Amino acid sequence: MQTELIEDVLYGPAQILGGSRLEDEELIKLAREEFDGQPFCIVRNWMLWDIVLPESEERDVQKRGLQPTVLFFHDAVFDSEGRIAARDSFITGFQKDYHGCFFESEDTLFILGGRGFRKHVSSPAFEALNAYANAGATAQLHS
Repeated sequence: MQTELIEDVLYGPAQILGGSRLEDEELIKLAREEFDGQPFCIVRNWMLWDIVLPESEERDVQKRGLQPTVLFFHDAVFDSEGRIAARDSFITGFQKDYHGCFFESEDTLFILGGRGFRKHVSSPAFEALNAYANAGATAQLHS
């Protein structure tokens, strides 16, 4: 059952979204200029997951000024603070802000390169994905 939940999230139908069309080196240069002093990470092969939480949990997330959406990505192209190894996969913390090719968690700005996807994810599926991540199949970043 858990494997089916994970496979559905990772490989099932999703809404297509566009990120930045710039090449990696151009994105790094631009981000260094525009976001000097703010931690940022440039990513590719990404998905936004809108987590369907129980009402009380959703209220708790929103009280913190966040939305129950996380960013999952397969490729970390560049991390300004060197916390994420190149080509590593991560699940971020909840969304603080999202505009175009910029996803912001509580303390990191993620610049979304190339095409990505968005989908709703049930709370049980998200828990299964986190368990899968914590088992070492994918790393987890709470930022």
